[in-house]
This record gives sequence, structure tokens and C-alpha cells, in this order.
Amino acid sequence: MYNNYSIIKHLLAELRENMKMSKNVENYKNVEIKKSVTYVINSKGCTKNYECNLPYSYCGNGWLIDARSIGLGRDGKIYFTARNQFDTSNNQLGPSYLVSVVKNPPERSPGTNIVYKITDEQPNGPVFNRVNGIAGVNQLSNGKFLIIKDMYRYLPLYGTFDDQTKKYTTAFKQNFENSIYIEGDTMYRCIDTRLESVSPVPLSLDSPTPGSTSKLLYNTNYCLGLVKVGSNLIFTQRIQIGDQSIIGFYITVANCNNCSIPSPIFTVTDPAVYSVAADSNYFYYSTRNGLFRVPMNGDVSKRMKLSDNPNIKGIVRDQTSNGLYYASSFVNGSSIVRIDAVDYGITTLYDYIGASNPSTSTGTCQCLSAFTGDNCSNCNGTVNWETDPATNINYPVCHPFLPDGSVSYCSQDWQCTNNPYNYCLDNSCVCRKGFGGNICQYCSSNNVTWSDGIPTCNLYYHGYTTSS
Repeated sequence: MYNNYSIIKHLLAELRENMKMSKNVENYKNVEIKKSVTYVINSKGCTKNYECNLPYSYCGNGWLIDARSIGLGRDGKIYFTARNQFDTSNNQLGPSYLVSVVKNPPERSPGTNIVYKITDEQPNGPVFNRVNGIAGVNQLSNGKFLIIKDMYRYLPLYGTFDDQTKKYTTAFKQNFENSIYIEGDTMYRCIDTRLESVSPVPLSLDSPTPGSTSKLLYNTNYCLGLVKVGSNLIFTQRIQIGDQSIIGFYITVANCNNCSIPSPIFTVTDPAVYSVAADSNYFYYSTRNGLFRVPMNGDVSKRMKLSDNPNIKGIVRDQTSNGLYYASSFVNGSSIVRIDAVDYGITTLYDYIGASNPSTSTGTCQCLSAFTGDNCSNCNGTVNWETDPATNINYPVCHPFLPDGSVSYCSQDWQCTNNPYNYCLDNSCVCRKGFGGNICQYCSSNNVTWSDGIPTCNLYYHGYTTSS
């Protein structure tokens, strides 16, 4: 472990020396704010990862959020994919992580939390593929998110990542400009000139989901942004008027069948609408000119500008609260911000300026997922060391015990709680012959024999034991 620490420290020191300290700070302000709060954690301050207890903790100020990345969890958290400013190899940012932050923090935010590292990427070559965000806003019914992977010369991939097998499974491919919205087991998506629903959501391109059917809802003219509110679909599409391209905003019912789209509720002349959200009262959208709100009746005279930030690429409206969330990503920094949709109060959940102004980019040391303690070295479970294929550097993973106290994941026999009465098989602890119980602590016959340090519980069947 000391050698891994030295390698990481050396890489970070080398990167620090080569960084350009050019002034490149995002220049924007928030308007019509009644209150503004930035949460910080009362723990060890840091500006670089090596100032924390590597590799069990990291400096929570270096996340560069993927451009199209923001998702709404069912557990009170906002999810996004990001790479760490200080995790590099061969002058290239390292692997992507799925990261979460509490969407309605208490008096002091608990900060960011690494959910898992996405190691199944190919950063170079003709089969290049790199994670670049979350699709569909909401979690799938299995609790996972659709992860987008950009490809070299090919359509982006949409699929899920399994943290146990470390494998990414492609579900389908489509243009990144065409939006997706997930609701339970149904996916609504824009496919160029189609707006369709697919149920259940496809999970594997190689093994299609049995019974999965697609339904054409509307014929569109290059459908873009998409969100569902109640029984209505809210979407945008590009409209060509002579040499000018504008964006139209539409409200339609979600249960239509091969219908023609109605007239737009309103239009905007900005050529690029980055992201769209809505609730029962308002449209929300972001462009290079900022973040805007328009009443659902399309009265643009009542359009309100919520932020001047030109880098808002992902927005979501939490239908269970007053929260409107956005992810901002630029060259050397990122932020996750909550705007109260009623009083317009601003809460900065995460903010990082980056290498452009390192003296003010102080963060706090954050434990890797499931690790606890002052130095983040405690794990109420088993610790396994895995190797990042992109950097060849080892890192620890804490697998918490199950509620009954049994081991949730193992790689060696000794990690099983009651070894040698149980042992590790296919990353799960299983009982030796004849033993039972959550940690294999029971032998109903009380007849235990040993051979080469391995116990066998000899059960009685019609006067004979299992060892006879």
C-alpha cells in the first residue's frame, strides 16, 4: 500500500508542476436571488488528493462533471458522473466515477460521495469509448442509471454498469442530441423524427428484454429535449424557417398513438437548448445565455431568467419538492446547484473552480464509499483491493456486511465471518458441507469431523451419517 501511495503522490506532484495557472474562472452571477447558501463540511481541508488519507479518502474539490450528467435518485440524492482533476495518467484524465450529493442537505452538507468507479472504458484507439453522463433523469426500476458512453465515429452507447462484475452492458445506441426520460419500467425517447415509448426498458443489446415493445407516439421534426409531467410529455424540436433554425416547445399527451404534433406553445431563437425540465406550472430550459423559466401557457412576456451561467448542460425538476437542480461544467470546474422553484433561493451543493484558481479551491477530505472514521480507514464489512486498468494503481473497495451480519462480498476464504465453517465461492460466502445459519454456525447433528483443517457436519439419514 505504501508503494501505491508513493505512485499516486508522484503523479499528482508531477501534474501540479505542469498545470497552467491561467485565469480561466467561470464568470457568471445568479439573479433574482432571495438567499444564497454554500455548504461546507467541518472536516480536514484540502486542495489536492494527496493531502487526504490516500487511498481511503480523496479531496472533494476536484470533480469535473460530465457535460450531460445529472440524475435524480429515489434516495434523496442527486447523481452525476465525473472525473477527478487530479486523477490522471499520460496527461489524460482517469476513469469516470458515479458520484452523489444530498439534494436537500441539512445545516451542513455531507459533501460528495463516490458510489463506484466505472472501470470498463477504452480511453484510446479505434474502439474508444468514454463515459459522458447520465440519461433519462430517473433511476431504472432495478436502481441503476442509464450511463452514456461516447464512441469514436459511432453513435453513443446507452447502458448500465455493474459494480460487482465491473462490466458495462450496452442496452442501445442513439444520437446524444435525442433525449430520454425514464418513468418506472417505461422509457420515452426521441429518435430523430420519432417520439416513442419503450416498455420495459431495454437492458441489453445482445440479449433483448423479453416482451419489450416500442410504440410510436408522435412524428416529429428532429425531437430534442424530453420530460414527462403527470400524463403529459413536454418536448422540444428544431424548426427550420428559411435559413434560420429555432426551437419549439410542445405539450402533448403521453398515451397517443402515431399522432401529429400540435403547434408549439412558444419558441426560442437560440440555436442550442442544452437541457429541458418542467413541472405543472413552468417550463425550464438552459442555453448559452443562462437558465430560464416560462409559464406553462407559453406567455414569454413572463419569462424569468434564473441564472446567467452559460454552462448549464443538465437540469432536473424534482416533482416531490420545490427543488430545481442543475449541473454546470466548464473547462476547469463544475458545480451542482439547487434553486428553490418557489422563492428562488440558491443552494450550492457542490462547487469546484479547479486549476485556474487553486488557492481558492479548498475542499474537504471525503471517504470512499462505505469507509468511515477520522481517517476513512474503517470498513464495517470486507475490504477488497482492485486495480484500475487505466492507471494500474490499486484502490480499496469496502463491501458492508448485510443486515444479518453476514458478508456481502468476498475474494478470499478468510474474509468470511465464520471461516473455516464457510468459505468464499464466486465472491459469496457459502457453508461447508452440512452447516447452516447466516454465518454457517449450526450443525444440526452436532457431529463434526475434521480433515486438513476443513470441518464437515455429518448429518444423519436413516441411521447413517453423510460421511459414511
